[in-house]
Amino acid sequence: MNQSKYSKILGSLVYCALGDAMGAVTENLTFDQIREMYNGGLRELAEPGKTAFAYGNKAGQITDDFSQTYLLTEEIIKNNGVIDPECVENMLIRWSGIPRYFNRFAGPTTRSAIDVLKAKKEGRDYRPEGVIDYARQATNGSAMKISPAGFFNPCDVDKAIEDAVRITQVTHDNHLSISGACAVAAAISSAFEEDATLYSVMQAGIYGAKRGEEIGKERSRVVGGPSVVTRMDYAISVALSSVTKEEKLRQIYEIVGTGLHISEAVPAAFGIMMICEGNAWDSVCEAVNVGYDTDTVAAITGSVVGALEGAEKADPALIHVMDRENDIRIEELARKAAECLGD
Repeated sequence: MNQSKYSKILGSLVYCALGDAMGAVTENLTFDQIREMYNGGLRELAEPGKTAFAYGNKAGQITDDFSQTYLLTEEIIKNNGVIDPECVENMLIRWSGIPRYFNRFAGPTTRSAIDVLKAKKEGRDYRPEGVIDYARQATNGSAMKISPAGFFNPCDVDKAIEDAVRITQVTHDNHLSISGACAVAAAISSAFEEDATLYSVMQAGIYGAKRGEEIGKERSRVVGGPSVVTRMDYAISVALSSVTKEEKLRQIYEIVGTGLHISEAVPAAFGIMMICEGNAWDSVCEAVNVGYDTDTVAAITGSVVGALEGAEKADPALIHVMDRENDIRIEELARKAAECLGD
């Protein structure tokens, strides 16, 4: 097993999980409310309050973001590291059978996709009733679980993009969701390069967003909505501006947006990574504290910066809590994924 690949896979998984669990606490709160309620910002595992969708979770428990990432990684390992639509379908069927995730966190796009998959498995013909608003399906659910497309294709950005398309089309079959997912997958893949830097990872992300948009327009539904690429460019320009760090983060929240739409969450994540200069823990914490859909923004952020930084600086105590509270084994999963890649 290649130790460098193992560290980067583990880093991607750990910081994605931490972003999800911590962001579940601050989700739905505003930029200012978080600072008022958590003495400037949350930087530890905590229990979600009544404002959060995850109210009732214990400190360190995850939501749909990392639970789908974890299960998808397991399915790809079962398939000897090969990513195909069946891996995604199997993951979604498994995930829908876990009430603490599906009943509480499944969004309308994912629920509709699972209904279709279940009918397919049972040999039934299922068609959603009424007019389908495909533009409403351009959500960040495509990017929250996409990291395996990156770390199962280390240093092969174009293959990571192709696999990201395969994963995304199962649930979010539109050109904007594909663009956002490909941005994240490409960035993670490039993070495995021996000479990877924050800037090279950002460049790969922008390339992935552009290529994903092109592929999406060729193979998927073209829907109305803001460009992921243009928003990413703007978010990065905010990060490189001369105002204070706090003002940069506020601009990400107020102008780029940190909500459910793919054209907000992914650009916000890339902007935050640049603002924090690629530091994994700081990036995750600022994503947790940026406001609105914080669990998904922080999970996406963590999956990329974790791959870039690796797991060496990750707190073993936090990993232990995440494993215990969610009945998972993050280090074991990373090891099995790395073994699929060989040396």
